[in-house]
Amino acid sequence: MPFFGARRARQTRVFRPSRSVWEKIRSSLQDYKVLTLLLVAMLAIISLVLSVRAWSSPFPYREGQVSSAGIQARVDFQIEDLLATRQAKSEAEENARLVFVQDNTVLDNIAAKFKSDLSAIANEKSLSKLPKEVVDAFQLKTEIPSDVEKGTSPSTRFDQVRLAITHSETPVADSVDRMAQEFSALLSGAQAVGVLNSDALTVGELSKEEHQPQMPIEIVGTDGRAISYNLLTDIILADQLLDTGRFGSAWLTLPNLVQIRPAVEAWLKNRMKGQMSFSSNLTEERRREAVNLVEPQYNSFSKGRVLVSPGTLIGKEQLEQLDVLTVEHRAHEEHTTFNGRLRRVAGAALLITMMVVLYGVYICRNERHLLQQTGQLVALVVICAAAVLLSGIVSRDPWRAEVIPLLAAVMTIAIVHSQLLAVLTGFCLSILITMSTVGQLSHFAVLMLLSFIVPIPLRSISSRSVIIKLGFLLAAVAFLSVWGFSAMQSLDFADAWIHPSILIVALKFAGWSLVCCFIVHGSLPFIESAFGIVTDISLLELTDVSHELLQELARRAPGTYNHSITVATIGEAAADSIGANGLLLRVGAYFHDIGKMVKPDYFIENMAAGAENPHDKLAPAMSALIIIGHVKDGVEMAEQHNLPRKLIDFIEQHHGTTLVEYFFREATNRADEDHRTDADESTFRYPGPRPQTKETGVMMLSDAIESASRTLSEPTPKRIQSLVKEITLKRVLDGQFDECGLTMRELRTVQESLVKSLLAVHHGRVKYPDQKTA
Repeated sequence: MPFFGARRARQTRVFRPSRSVWEKIRSSLQDYKVLTLLLVAMLAIISLVLSVRAWSSPFPYREGQVSSAGIQARVDFQIEDLLATRQAKSEAEENARLVFVQDNTVLDNIAAKFKSDLSAIANEKSLSKLPKEVVDAFQLKTEIPSDVEKGTSPSTRFDQVRLAITHSETPVADSVDRMAQEFSALLSGAQAVGVLNSDALTVGELSKEEHQPQMPIEIVGTDGRAISYNLLTDIILADQLLDTGRFGSAWLTLPNLVQIRPAVEAWLKNRMKGQMSFSSNLTEERRREAVNLVEPQYNSFSKGRVLVSPGTLIGKEQLEQLDVLTVEHRAHEEHTTFNGRLRRVAGAALLITMMVVLYGVYICRNERHLLQQTGQLVALVVICAAAVLLSGIVSRDPWRAEVIPLLAAVMTIAIVHSQLLAVLTGFCLSILITMSTVGQLSHFAVLMLLSFIVPIPLRSISSRSVIIKLGFLLAAVAFLSVWGFSAMQSLDFADAWIHPSILIVALKFAGWSLVCCFIVHGSLPFIESAFGIVTDISLLELTDVSHELLQELARRAPGTYNHSITVATIGEAAADSIGANGLLLRVGAYFHDIGKMVKPDYFIENMAAGAENPHDKLAPAMSALIIIGHVKDGVEMAEQHNLPRKLIDFIEQHHGTTLVEYFFREATNRADEDHRTDADESTFRYPGPRPQTKETGVMMLSDAIESASRTLSEPTPKRIQSLVKEITLKRVLDGQFDECGLTMRELRTVQESLVKSLLAVHHGRVKYPDQKTA
């Protein structure tokens, strides 16, 4: 006897070396499905990196935001002082040159007119005989204050002027010529600069008080070219007639004309008009040019300067602070090097890759059916990328509407897929949206809180009011969370609770949350159509027996209609017992046999009692073909009436690949003894597919058991229970439930529910004695 016990027989094993990691990766990359999933993952990473604009840092400051640690300038920068710039432009406009147009042809006419008026005075001996225009020109009838003081009358002044012209022995004509020549010499000083009559200063824009005599002016010719640049006082006639003026300083060189200086000055004031005219259009043009030449005025900020003190709330009264922060952010972006931007992209890509991996692991473990639906995965990527991109756009002041894309994306995924996937999506999107907007922990907390709440009531949308009620709940949570976080971050906690900026931001978040729910509520039919889903709302609408297909079924195949109603009743209870969607099964049962209305007389439930069976005249294969064909006919009718895909699945899968046993046995019995005409089993099987969901699996059992129960002459509880077990076992052995996810425990629960429901359908009745005739 061996010391260590009996020797064990050695087993021969074939040694197979395990493949290395690289070999496994290489073989996986040769799989088309794996490559497709990798491409979708790469698409997700690239699109999300682009959506968050990873190469640039977002502007993180908003109205109503509290800066807990304060804000310092990260770079040296300048910001335009709008008030100083506006003031400088105003001063430039006020100091712009006034433009006058000079017409020297007026001077030639004036010299000739002066000579004519002198001749008129010389030729008349009495003031009364002098033409009125000459009298008015020399002001010979006007009482001059200096003459009144001296007791000089107008007639005396007339005599003085006439005497100055005619007193010498020189002929009058020569004397007039000399004075006219001296007058022309006097006017020569006005040729280059020009003269503006004092009366023009009281008309139009020149009458404004701000036009001071020392204001600069520009003199241009009639062709628009500049002649000279002077001061306003250089062209005003009254100023030039003073001793310091051009005319006043020239009298010493005019011995003849100086004798009648007062009269000449009076004549100039009355006759010297039209040589200079003010141009408002050219002046306005010069003002615009002066304003355009003004350089912007800047305030300089050095690196490290405190822009916002700790605990300060950026409100409406601090909007200038936001302008400063905006310019500082732009300056910081301009100073960012290419390597710096590359590091940002790399960091964002790494974070997003981790999120995509997390997302992929969850899908592989909990949503494996999505791995076979590339279109749905791409749709998820598009939804997430669009939500991040739109959130970054609408998050700026004054909108602050980043919750709309976030909540809309989470709600859509909760409706289309599952609550857990929606929560995971909300978590990832909250991180990305926070990263691409303000980058604050409190902002992430608010978004994450709203994302967690959204999927809770969306497990089954039994009425449209569910989404509206969710909107009001989200609005309340958004208001309280934004209000609370902002108040806690403020140093002045007491005033923060009632600060208008905080309340406005909280109300915006609440309002946009409510608006988002209304948008999703209105878009629900489009979501169902785009993703091929059906919500409980749509299912409830399809339970209406007035639907044209159900009405047609009741009219053409009443037996099938009653069968469908019964199957719906017992199947819904069975589905609810295992946590499946009983409402979906109920609606699917209503429509599962609509194909029978094409040839209703070939189905036993529609045959009248005592009527001839049409199958008696057909070969078993032909009869089986008609029976099996009701599935194909039903699918075509459902597609024509735009029934949802999930309901069409019930029509296709409620028989799976089961055998039409009755006609198969008939065909087998008719086979020749030499087996040359044996029945081919595949000819008598439904094309399938087998049930793919728990609902279609329960539907298959309910349909088969309800039909079989009608054959029981005495449906006692024991017989019904035996029938249910027999049919269930037959379907299990035939592999009909291999692809629908039903467990044996769930099948047992379904059997119990079906037995209970069938007992209620086939309940016993009290037998009353025959009524005797009176």
